[in-house]
Amino acid sequence: MQIRATCKIGKVDYEFTIDEREEMEGLHKASVLTNPRRKCNCCEQYDPTKFKLDSNKDKEGNIYVNVVCVCGAKSKLGQYKAGGYFWHEFEVYQGAH
Repeated sequence: MQIRATCKIGKVDYEFTIDEREEMEGLHKASVLTNPRRKCNCCEQYDPTKFKLDSNKDKEGNIYVNVVCVCGAKSKLGQYKAGGYFWHEFEVYQGAH
């Protein structure tokens, strides 16, 4: 099953094409990817134009995808070991002091 899904994060429209043999797995991925958190639990921001999609890769090659609020809080895209995705709550990184 091939699914095309779109969402807007900040001022950018994203289109995802998901190709999964299992229909439920494809629908799960499409629904999670196109429905990131819409309200920042750190600053209570809920204006969708105030968020952006961001990503980075660490030295080990791990990839991180985040929705970032104007306050600096990030909602990280998590991945289940059995497959599929989920969005974490927004949080502000507290570096070592």
